[in-house]
Amino acid sequence: MKHVGKRTRSIPYKADHGVSHSAPNSDINVTPLVDVCLVLLIIFMVVTPMLGRGKDVRLPILTEAVEHKEGDQVFVSVDDNGAWIEQDLYNDKASFLARLDEDLKIAFGKAAAIGYKGPILFIKGDRETDYGRVRIVMEWINSSDAGVNDIALVVDKTDN
Repeated sequence: MKHVGKRTRSIPYKADHGVSHSAPNSDINVTPLVDVCLVLLIIFMVVTPMLGRGKDVRLPILTEAVEHKEGDQVFVSVDDNGAWIEQDLYNDKASFLARLDEDLKIAFGKAAAIGYKGPILFIKGDRETDYGRVRIVMEWINSSDAGVNDIALVVDKTDN
């Protein structure tokens, strides 16, 4: 047998001299980013009109107490003790409505004398009072036969 020298096998892709390697590419591929942004933009353009903001209604115009003359307005205050008309405290519906009707008749007369369609009833609820108390007084007012045209909830313009 004839012995031939050891044969070596050459693998070209493992050779250092055959392939020139470049540095890794660290640039951002912008095309997929633009595609994703455009898809999101289209989704938001389609969904945004469907988001409900409630039905459009004509909102009342802000009215300040200084615009009305003395006497054509009635103030009802509500706190933890009960409902107040002027400086008088009321805890039951019957006596509250009797006093309210009396004050509203006077205010209707004064409003008619100055040419206004009717008195305005201001409800002032204490900030620390449970809203349920204010709601009960408003239900009392709505159940009365006084025929109040304008009811306004009084709020502070600034946080004191």
